[in-house]
Amino acid sequence: MGDYDHLTPIMKSVMNMISRCTLFIYALIAALLIIIALLTFLDAVYLIFAIFSHGDVITGILDVLHVLLLTIIVVEVLETVTGYFRTKRILVRPILIAGMTAMIRKVLIISVDDAQVAEMIWIIGIIAVLTAAIYVVGRSEDNTILH
Repeated sequence: MGDYDHLTPIMKSVMNMISRCTLFIYALIAALLIIIALLTFLDAVYLIFAIFSHGDVITGILDVLHVLLLTIIVVEVLETVTGYFRTKRILVRPILIAGMTAMIRKVLIISVDDAQVAEMIWIIGIIAVLTAAIYVVGRSEDNTILH
């Protein structure tokens, strides 16, 4: 029994057209994310070589980390899109991992001098919630695969 068996023929046609449009849009998003991921990765490679050209190595390393973490975020969002193509469902785990990476990136951006205690507590709380969510989603995915 198919997903659209209970619909009229006209509604089945409309739903099929919408599904094809959705897949096309996801394909375009995937292509753009691939381009962005490649560009951010190339920027990280450029920044690695630039570390040796200017005097402050620590600042250069932090710049490389920021760009690499941004690349990881883009790749995790791309994984969500490709996961949709494989399963026809939005996968939650890559989105949570991208959120975790974004929060870690935020921690690296905030310097100790600029950090407000309340903001750091919120960030730590968000990281804890994301960690728990990744754990729970991972366990439920493992149980789904086993059954």
